[in-house]
Amino acid sequence: MLIEEKMLAAFRGEDGLCRLKPERGGPYKYADYPKLLAELHESARRPNLMRDGTLKTVFTWDYFEELSDRVDHGIVAMLAFTNLVPVLPITRTWMAFQHQAAGHACRQTTFIGTVIEPKPAIKSAFLEVARSNYYACRGWFEDADTNPKLTESYMATIHALSLSCGEQARAELCESIYPVDVTETSMGICFEEVGDLIYLTEDEYAKPLILFLSANSD
Repeated sequence: MLIEEKMLAAFRGEDGLCRLKPERGGPYKYADYPKLLAELHESARRPNLMRDGTLKTVFTWDYFEELSDRVDHGIVAMLAFTNLVPVLPITRTWMAFQHQAAGHACRQTTFIGTVIEPKPAIKSAFLEVARSNYYACRGWFEDADTNPKLTESYMATIHALSLSCGEQARAELCESIYPVDVTETSMGICFEEVGDLIYLTEDEYAKPLILFLSANSD
């Protein structure tokens, strides 16, 4: 669904941040989380990129040959907030997603983000990551701890690209979600034009991630 600042403004704390996920304790535990979730669900009547737009043609495979290896491993790169959301620049289109990932584990990952086209070399690299991890662990690649070899291979791949995957990013790693730490350097490596988003990388609390999304095997 498309997200506008007026939809989030009422749910921001005194720090100006909006929490997407509930938290047990801590300074950002907002009692109005259920209200926010209800409003986001209500807003699902807005245009939904996953259903009606570009991503509909990306996350597809041949339903008539379900056992075939011919899967459309489209890759979509997003600058995404998976927890705390700052005021979002109006120079970009922002969307709320609930992306099913982790193979048969059917992990529903919620985030607010904006699509950015990656550089060709980066896109090719993550297309190969998506292909190699499709149906990983017989469709049970649930997180970074599922299989050390899978995670080590992913880390080696992104390190070779001069990218990193720290603790926050590792928490999102699973089949069909491939995260990268956001810094000014990593943004420059992955994308051509990000000048209007660089300041978001400097937020001490609402730290975004780069998420490379692909088709889930379930």
